[in-house]
Amino acid sequence: MIELRTLGVLDLRGPASADCRAVLAQPKRLGLLAYLTVATPRRFHRRDSLLATFWPDLDQDRARAALRRSLYFVRSALGADVIVGRGEEEVGMGDGALWCDATAFAAALDAGDDVGALALYQGELLDGFYVTGAAEFERWLERERVALRARAAGAAWTLADRAALAGDAGEAGRLGRRAVDLSPEDEGAIRRLVALLDQVGDRAGALRVYDDFSRRLAADLEVEPSAQTRAAVDAIRTRPGPAAPARTVEADPPASRDIVAILPFTVHGDTGLGYLADGMVDLLATELDGAGELRTVDPRALLGYLGRMEWRDNDPDLATATAAHFGAGRYLLGSITTAGHRVQATATMYAADGTAEGPASASAEREDELFSLVDDLARQLLAGGSAGGGGRLSRLAALTTGSLPALKAYLKGEADLRAGRYFDAMESLQRAVALDPSFGLAYYRLAAAAAGSAMPELAREVADAGYQHRERLSGHDRLLLDAQRAWLHGAVAEAEAHYGTITGTHPDDVEAWFLLGDLLFHSNPLRGRSAVEARAPFQRALELEPDHASSLVHLMRIAAIEGRLGDADILAARAIAASPSGDQALSLRALRAWLRHDTVEQEAVADELQRARAVTVAVAFSDVALYSNDFAGAAMLARHFIQAARSPAMRALCHLLLANLALAAGNRAGAWAELERAEALDHAHALETRGLFAALPFVTLPAGELERVRDALLAWDADAVAPSGFLVFAMHNALHPHLRRYLLALLEVRLGNLAAADGHAAALAALPVPPGSTLPEQLLGGATARIAWARGEPAAALAILEAEHSEAWFQLTVASPFHSQAFERFMRAELLRELGREEAAAGWYRGMAERSPYELVYRAPAAERLAGITRSRR
Repeated sequence: MIELRTLGVLDLRGPASADCRAVLAQPKRLGLLAYLTVATPRRFHRRDSLLATFWPDLDQDRARAALRRSLYFVRSALGADVIVGRGEEEVGMGDGALWCDATAFAAALDAGDDVGALALYQGELLDGFYVTGAAEFERWLERERVALRARAAGAAWTLADRAALAGDAGEAGRLGRRAVDLSPEDEGAIRRLVALLDQVGDRAGALRVYDDFSRRLAADLEVEPSAQTRAAVDAIRTRPGPAAPARTVEADPPASRDIVAILPFTVHGDTGLGYLADGMVDLLATELDGAGELRTVDPRALLGYLGRMEWRDNDPDLATATAAHFGAGRYLLGSITTAGHRVQATATMYAADGTAEGPASASAEREDELFSLVDDLARQLLAGGSAGGGGRLSRLAALTTGSLPALKAYLKGEADLRAGRYFDAMESLQRAVALDPSFGLAYYRLAAAAAGSAMPELAREVADAGYQHRERLSGHDRLLLDAQRAWLHGAVAEAEAHYGTITGTHPDDVEAWFLLGDLLFHSNPLRGRSAVEARAPFQRALELEPDHASSLVHLMRIAAIEGRLGDADILAARAIAASPSGDQALSLRALRAWLRHDTVEQEAVADELQRARAVTVAVAFSDVALYSNDFAGAAMLARHFIQAARSPAMRALCHLLLANLALAAGNRAGAWAELERAEALDHAHALETRGLFAALPFVTLPAGELERVRDALLAWDADAVAPSGFLVFAMHNALHPHLRRYLLALLEVRLGNLAAADGHAAALAALPVPPGSTLPEQLLGGATARIAWARGEPAAALAILEAEHSEAWFQLTVASPFHSQAFERFMRAELLRELGREEAAAGWYRGMAERSPYELVYRAPAAERLAGITRSRR
């Protein structure tokens, strides 16, 4: 019989004569098979209705031809009796030819078998599955998902109530929590669980459920539970209760779901294969250990323990006790059956309480194919989510590579990436694509790790490589890859549209919600919108995964932007707890130390940062400077870096950052002193920074000082600047002549010499553009807009700026005062305000100094303008 699994994991299996992989590789044809199998009520379907569901964009003849080809393909792959016809115009599923977990789930509920039904419901119907160009199918699928999820929740409540009546408090609580997990937005379900736990005597558990729900509502929606819910909980809180029982010392270590005990298999048939009873413990433990966060109990220790306990085949009580003894949250039981030379293996993963989580089966035609059998079994267990963390992407990875070593490397990289260990993740994911060069999902995650490691060029290269293998992914995951690639190449609007589509059709996709937030946080200031708009997507990601470290980090920054420094401190602590070994943990500790004004911790962190990666140092300084509201503290950090800097370029950068901090604090003399120190170490970058400071329209300078800066730029041979090997300064390699002309144009405007400014703009336009660089075009737009504004043509100046579009990767815009286009963004806000478009101007003002320490000099004037706009609206 053909077996179609659709709940939680999508898989198709059958006898050797069936080509199941061919069907799995064809999303629309697989979708047709699933629809005919699962759609309710069970019936034959008219061909016309199938055309409207799957091929709405084709004319009648082409759509009918596509349906005929699809039916022929499925029948050829799985057997002629899987899909049958009734007359000329109707098709449906053949009786007894295919078993499906979704239909078996519904049948079990109809028969009153709630236990069997819940064992079958392992997750969303067709989770992560997408069919291109079939909107009606997507609408049907969403309706069916909601209906099945509701029925599963109902079954869980029925069993929870039954366990409560039987006095089984632990089982009642477990089933009630599962019911709530299936309907997390239903406040009525929360009240029901609170009442259930209180009924079975778990008063503390009831209050914890309410407190967790209340905190989630406050964090995500800034609301509190309903009066009805609060009243029910107040009644429990105020009711006198018995004294808490004395705590007992547990003999066994606390169980972890990441630890699995592989127990001996039962062997049926050929006695010559009896060695596999214990042998499968060794083989499967070796294959599964290290898959993501998963660890397996040491086979020698486990078998030695079972020898003392007189193990009996598939003894559930001893299996549970053994798992508890080794701190394993799950255990695996299996069997080997032989018939002639054929070997059949089955295995089921169980939770510590004995609940089955997912079956797997594999076969080998000969004994010498046992290693392939074990590989297949391990892949199925990982695909089913029964072993290893990482959620939907990890399960999908197990279905999109045939290489178990590549899968294990992927899972290790996924675990590191989710914990914020980007460099470690890159190493594992590079190994995964080397082991399986067509592993599209591994390329996708490797690009994410490279971007997180501040390597945008590598990220783009990897994303392009993954694009070549996107057909191995579902439509949903192709959209994720397309969105990532678009963003990496600067097509922000396209990427945002893709993420909007994904979150609209898959509202539980943590990855898509986080990436949408990440895009808004980093790109909004370049589009006249505040990074604060990213709060909602990050909160949604956190609702789905409460320990999502990267979402916590960004929400911490948003809280700081909004002036909620106490909340920022709490979120930073949560992010550190969620990922204590992540790449951002040290920079988060730095920010926390400055938020708390903890001088002891500040000194300790500053010392540790002197030995950290350059990226970590940069993030730490940037976060402290932007989000702690403590310029003096950020300056102290920069001075620590000067002492430890191993190169003149690094020392020069520190002095330039100190100059920005001084000017942002209104200390122009201090800024000029720092520029002099920087110029002794790196003349080019110090002179460019001096020129930019002098060009700022809100910095008051005597004409003589402006002329001195202009004359220094005129005398400077920018073509003779040697390329820098220092990462930050390398961003300006080959661009110094362009920056020189741009700054000269801005300075001549301040001096009132518009004809000279025109000449420098023309010279800038004539310079050759380095391959792949968009900065010269942006500099030219900024210079010509500034000149037009000075001529009294604000509308023309604004039109020039509005025609510009930045495709720079956000890390460039954070690390360079020119790539950030801060001057142009501030000018755009000023022009909009002058033209009476105050609401649009406010968006550009708000986006200043939210992402880059180089923008801090604009913070005070932007805040002053915003305050003026607010007053004018009253």
